[in-house]
Amino acid sequence: MIKTFAKILFAIAVLWSLAFIFKLGYSFAMTNDQNEMYQGCVENAKQLGEQRAKQYCRCITLMINDKYSIKEIERIGLMSHEIQLEKFSFATNYCNLNAKAPGD
Repeated sequence: MIKTFAKILFAIAVLWSLAFIFKLGYSFAMTNDQNEMYQGCVENAKQLGEQRAKQYCRCITLMINDKYSIKEIERIGLMSHEIQLEKFSFATNYCNLNAKAPGD
């Protein structure tokens, strides 16, 4: 029960940060927008440890950017937390269990 609650809180924190993370950059063949999303995620995922946070956030970033355009991501970021969780749950669910995004 506590693990489930912790996962939900973590997913909310990551998803919420996706709406506001277009600030920083990191380079490994990602666009500037993807780099900003990645960095914001890593900043919020530090409790996973550095290596796992980087894996998780690269996975999340690639999966979300494969499905949505930057404009769609920004629009989703303005929606309620519940809608954000719903829209991005495919990525958080997958990346919670897998180190790499499909095709990475």
